[in-house]
Amino acid sequence: MTDRTYPADPAEAALALFMGWFGSHYARSTKASAATSSEGVLQTTATVGRRWSVAVTVVNTLAAEATAEWEAARAAIEQRLDADGRSLILWAPRGAPLPKGEPGVSQVVAAVPEATKTPDGRLELRRPVTLFLRRVSTEGSVVTVLGGLQASWARFTNRVPGSFQLQSADLYRLPASEEERDDLFDRIVLAAGQPEADESQAIAAIDCWTANDLGEGRSCVIGNPQLETDEQSASLRRTLRRLLRQAAGGLAEGSPAARALVVLGAATYAEEEKLSWALRGMDPTLYAGYDIIAVVADGVVKVLLEPERGTLPWDAPLGQGSS
Repeated sequence: MTDRTYPADPAEAALALFMGWFGSHYARSTKASAATSSEGVLQTTATVGRRWSVAVTVVNTLAAEATAEWEAARAAIEQRLDADGRSLILWAPRGAPLPKGEPGVSQVVAAVPEATKTPDGRLELRRPVTLFLRRVSTEGSVVTVLGGLQASWARFTNRVPGSFQLQSADLYRLPASEEERDDLFDRIVLAAGQPEADESQAIAAIDCWTANDLGEGRSCVIGNPQLETDEQSASLRRTLRRLLRQAAGGLAEGSPAARALVVLGAATYAEEEKLSWALRGMDPTLYAGYDIIAVVADGVVKVLLEPERGTLPWDAPLGQGSS
């Protein structure tokens, strides 16, 4: 067994996800060579089939936000996952604290065998949490939400008898299932109509963290300890510009058949990632040299730029140079 350095490099995990998408998308065998990594930029050359190569650059926008405490917590979970024989990428929701020790680390690892699959093949690690609801006034019909359900406040408007406060600080990510989400919202509304609504009522919920099962290789925990704010969005743009300039200076020499850019970032939900928006809002010359551009967040590879089918040599119709 080879020695492993902890915490793992998130850029390597993003590369593994991208190569998995690439091989499946083009129905080709792929293998990445040894990568070089420096200050948030990872670069490697991958072989496609037996004849072609693609230069892959991964920029990790999360490195600038990491703290020593966060990195230590990542390392502790990764070590336990590896020791348990798991090979996972675990995506922490934005701003969600990682357990610093026991029993938190063991609880994360114990949740893996019970993880459920989403329709797109990701896993959801399910953690029981408790919400607290209290009526503050008999007037109106609104719920003021603190914590992870803030974006869902409208789901309770005009459905409750009075004005309420909902404390959901321990819930960072809802399950993917709309049926499960609706069930939680209905239970909150039902609790608001109970006679004891003036007292704090406990409501059971599930906090779901996304994971990718790699099958083999080392585990990696990915996330951002900072909550999403306007300041964080501005910082993301600055970081991305810096990383793209840095990456341009280290593009692989030679003549690869294609160049791919993979941008890694944090998002509580894949559909809410801000990387695509940040890329489209900056000078396109920063990424003009790439044939394929993808962002990776919350366990999803989202392709923003791809050549037309049939234009890449390994994507040619059968009988036209395939190997």
